Amino acid sequence: MAFVTYILLSTLLAGLRGQFHPEVMGLTATTAFVVVLLEILGLKFGTYVLSISNDSQLLDLVAYSGYKFVGVIVTLVVSETLNRGAGTGGWAGWTVFTYTFMANALFLLRSLKYVLLPDSSSATPAGSSMHTIARSQRNRRTQFLFIYSYVVQFFFMWILSRQDGGRRSPAVAQAQVAGAAAAAARVVGS
Repeated sequence: MAFVTYILLSTLLAGLRGQFHPEVMGLTATTAFVVVLLEILGLKFGTYVLSISNDSQLLDLVAYSGYKFVGVIVTLVVSETLNRGAGTGGWAGWTVFTYTFMANALFLLRSLKYVLLPDSSSATPAGSSMHTIARSQRNRRTQFLFIYSYVVQFFFMWILSRQDGGRRSPAVAQAQVAGAAAAAARVVGS
């Protein structure tokens, strides 16, 4: 739900700034989809490399990946409101972005801890897939969890919170330049 809301909100904000063109919705949706796909592939690759056998379903990982969109939506709305349509730049945008990023990273750190770092101190129930892991393996998993929760999330949230509504494809830019040149020729000719 936050995924679709992000796409619609980004498109709406581009339209309110007068920078809407039909490609904005497709570009925004593609960027968001690629971010989610890369994140899930990176998480699955990390669990494979670290020999983490988890019972997490793909939809669970998609759900964890979708939480970043809530923070990005809040960042876009608050920064557009406080910056009077100037985008996510400025002190307001960075302050809100920092808060929502830290909240999302802390949430992921605490939530994924149970998936990546099984509790070896308590007795595991019979039939459980949890097992004791070596200290070095636990340290690698902790480092992976930190990098995923903070570094990767910062990068992806930053990509999603940038406002690309003003970025045009070469064809659109060429058409706008041609239209401006034709208008200038009419003004000069009259």
